[in-house]
Amino acid sequence: MKNTNSIWPKMFLFVPVLMIFSCIKNDNFIKGDAKIRYFHSAVTDTIQNFYLRGIQSGASTAYGSNSNYIVVAGDSSYTITSRNINTATDVASTTNKFDIGANYSIFYTRKTATSKPELTVFKDDVKQNLDSVKLTFLNLGYTLNSNVIVKDDGGAFPQFTMKYGDRFSHTIKLTKATRISFALEAPIATQPAVNALDSLPTTTSKSIAITKGLVYTVLLDGTKKNELQMRLVSTN
Repeated sequence: MKNTNSIWPKMFLFVPVLMIFSCIKNDNFIKGDAKIRYFHSAVTDTIQNFYLRGIQSGASTAYGSNSNYIVVAGDSSYTITSRNINTATDVASTTNKFDIGANYSIFYTRKTATSKPELTVFKDDVKQNLDSVKLTFLNLGYTLNSNVIVKDDGGAFPQFTMKYGDRFSHTIKLTKATRISFALEAPIATQPAVNALDSLPTTTSKSIAITKGLVYTVLLDGTKKNELQMRLVSTN
């Protein structure tokens, strides 16, 4: 399965904030199936291969990228493992049951730079609200030495703070005032500007447009220099 385009360093052109659109429709299910996709979210780790019950699932996945959704049999439990590319030893493993008709994202990550890699599975909310936008914020910035502050100038939700592993969802009505921004609770001197999510397309490189009727994952992450960065991934 082909990986989503990415703009991470050096293999991919790096900018302080990362945006990847993975446009996947949740239709054409075969009866009894589920869909899964893999994310590589460990900046300190090499390319990963993922396996279901010992059989490779999808293509090799580099840091900062994710696979498209892959169809698997639903109502079944799977052992999911990950290996460094060109090796035969599992470095992370988990077991999960995939419900029929559901979508899942599997994240390869760490809790700290020195802890063992982990696989974390979330069921994706892919149901569309045509008059709203759905945003699921996930903080996997294990290199960050600070919590992340999320706020919206348009007031669609109160400002909140995310520690590593936090996952919060908001369904909001877009307005001209919508501007969702991200910052470290304890800023560092080298921190570059982090893109904001805005309701309208803009010419500035510091802003990314979001659209009503879509469902997004907002993945917060950290560089090897402990700098905050963000990826925006569309789920539909």
